[in-house]
Amino acid sequence: MSESNVVMINDSKYVFSDMSEKAQVSYQQLLSLRNQMADLAMKQQQLAAAQSVFEQTLEAELAEQPAEAEVA
Repeated sequence: MSESNVVMINDSKYVFSDMSEKAQVSYQQLLSLRNQMADLAMKQQQLAAAQSVFEQTLEAELAEQPAEAEVA
């Protein structure tokens, strides 16, 4: 049994090629979903950082000019 052909599922080892086709597809789908979720988490962090930079830039720009009086 090749170690590269062994997968861990719920703390148990399984030989991937011995799994049913449906189990193999489900396993591969789960791996893909986990990768996509990790990518989305990274993208969310990047977007939050970019948002923070633009908020700071806007606040700095607005601090340099007087606010107009509210129109009644």
